Amino acid sequence: MMGRKKLFLFVFIVAILLIRLPKAQATLSFKVVPNYIPIHFFYNGKDFEISGHTDYTADYIIIIKDKSEKKLVLRRKGKVKGLFWMNVGEISFEPIPIVYMVFTDKPIDKILNKEEQKKYGIGYTALFDGVKIEGVPESQRTKWIREFIKFKEHLKLYRQNINSIKVETGKSGSDFILHTHWPFQVPPDNYTVTVYAIKNGQIVETSTNIIKVQKVGLLKKITELALKKPALYGIIAILIAIIAGLGVGMIFGGKSKH
Repeated sequence: MMGRKKLFLFVFIVAILLIRLPKAQATLSFKVVPNYIPIHFFYNGKDFEISGHTDYTADYIIIIKDKSEKKLVLRRKGKVKGLFWMNVGEISFEPIPIVYMVFTDKPIDKILNKEEQKKYGIGYTALFDGVKIEGVPESQRTKWIREFIKFKEHLKLYRQNINSIKVETGKSGSDFILHTHWPFQVPPDNYTVTVYAIKNGQIVETSTNIIKVQKVGLLKKITELALKKPALYGIIAILIAIIAGLGVGMIFGGKSKH
């Protein structure tokens, strides 16, 4: 009986100590400057910076992507009767982000093991592991993943920049900084920025921020008009095209008389 009481008392004391034990403090912190990117008529992308600190020595990977992963459909072209290039089918990828950017301080395979890459979807290989592809035979899966990545990189919506993060290590831990450019091709949305701190091949800490990209001013009003009143927007667009055409005609017509 006494043995049971002692065991119960021991378990009770351990439980109290665990409850009162202070939790490990997260030390990974970072900021995005600017974290708001307005799109206006003269917008051509934006230079921005991601910088942060941890209280320990680490490697870093930064991923920027849209929050919602969707089904993306591409039209597949091919020759019909050996003469004409036409749409011959569709290929769908699901779920897949519209925007996916990866930045690292070292090659991914050198700082992060394969299990962690797959778990967190870090890098192109891990990203496509869980993607369902329809419209092509399974034997052509790798080929069309390569084509999809090439297409997205051409649009400036995907990129994988190795050795782009600069890291400085000192007695107080390590500081990291990334200088890069936000492409104008990226559509307006709220984008998640996730920083992964890595030690001994594993992710030890993560932190997340948001970059907001939004149309402003007249460009925003024109977009709203196109969505809410498409007929009126169409009429205005035609009138603008006519006026622009007349203006060009007057300029070149005037020049031809000299």
